Amino acid sequence: MGGYDHAAGFLRHAAAGLRAQGRLGLLAQSLVSLSFTSAHIVDWESGLPSVAEALRLAEENAQPRWVTGALTAKAHFAAVHGDLETAQTAIVQAERHVLAVANSSNLAFIQITRGMIGLAAGRHAETFACVWRVFDPADPAYHPYLQTIAIPTLAEAAVSDEEQAMARHALSRLDASAATTTARLIRANLGFAHALLADDEDAEAPFRSALDLDLSRDPFTRARLLLAYGAWLRRRRRVMESRAPLRIARESFASLGARPWHERACQELRSAGEAGTQSMSADWDLLTPQELQIAQLAATGLSNREIGQQLYLSHRTIGAHLYRVYPKLGITSRGQLREKLQLGGW
Repeated sequence: MGGYDHAAGFLRHAAAGLRAQGRLGLLAQSLVSLSFTSAHIVDWESGLPSVAEALRLAEENAQPRWVTGALTAKAHFAAVHGDLETAQTAIVQAERHVLAVANSSNLAFIQITRGMIGLAAGRHAETFACVWRVFDPADPAYHPYLQTIAIPTLAEAAVSDEEQAMARHALSRLDASAATTTARLIRANLGFAHALLADDEDAEAPFRSALDLDLSRDPFTRARLLLAYGAWLRRRRRVMESRAPLRIARESFASLGARPWHERACQELRSAGEAGTQSMSADWDLLTPQELQIAQLAATGLSNREIGQQLYLSHRTIGAHLYRVYPKLGITSRGQLREKLQLGGW
C-alpha cells in the first residue's frame, strides 16, 4: 500500500521477536521489508543496519529473493546519498540474483531503484525508461500495486511532451484505482505527481494542494515537492517567493543526507540570487552500516556479549567493531555513544 510510515514500527517489533527466537530466515525477510520502508522515508539510522544485517543473513541462509531485496534497498540508499558507484554495483548484483528467483515485485523494485539512480545522476530519459517498465502491462516488471510508489519518480523524470503525456495517463489510472484509499503516502505520491505533471501555467493549485497534504512522515517527498515548487516559482519570475521553499528544501535535503537533491536546491537558490550552501555532515555517515548497528545497541547499555547474541556474532567481533567506532566519532568510551548518536531522538 505504500504505508511505510505505519509499517516501520510493526517491522521493528517483528525483527526483534524473530531475532530473540532465532528464526533467521524470517528475520532476513523482515529486515528486507524494514530496509525498503526505511529507504523510502530516508531513515538512515534504521535502514543502513537493516540492509547490512538482511544481506548477511540472506546470504548465509541461501535466500536469493531476500538477497535481491537487500541489495536493491542498498542501491536505493546509495542513490539518495549520491554514491552512484555503490548504487550501480548493488543494483547490478541484485539483477544477477533475481534471475534465480524472478518475481514481479523484485523486478519492479529494481526498475524503481534504477530510476532513483538515474535521477540522482541527472539522467532523466534513462530514469523514465526504467520506471515506465513498472507501468507497461507487457513488461515482466509490470506491477499495478507498486505503481503508486513509482509515480513520483516517473513524474520527476518526465521531461519531453511524450513522456509527460504517458505519465499523465498513468496518473489518471492511479487516481481512479486509489480514489477511496486513506493511505497517507499514496495520497502524497499522487499529489506530488499531479503537481509536477500539471501544465506550467496551471501548476500553482496542484502544488499548493500537494503541500497541504500531511507529508510529515515522508520528508524526502516533501523536500522534493518544495524544490519543484521553488523552481517553478523562479521560472515564473516570482524570484522572491521562490526562495522560502527552496531554503526549506535545501535544509531538508541536508538533514536527510540527500546530496544530489541538496546540490540542486543550492543551484536553484543561486539562480534565485541567494548564495551559500549548508553542511551535510552526520555521525552515522562516518560509520559502516554494521558499525552503526553495533554502536546503536551499545548505546542502549548492552554488553559486547549481549550484542553478539542479538546479531549472531562473536563478542570479539563486536569489540573489534567498537574499537574502530570510537575514533571515527571522536569519543573514547562507551558512555559517550548515546549522546554522540542522539539515541533519544530516534
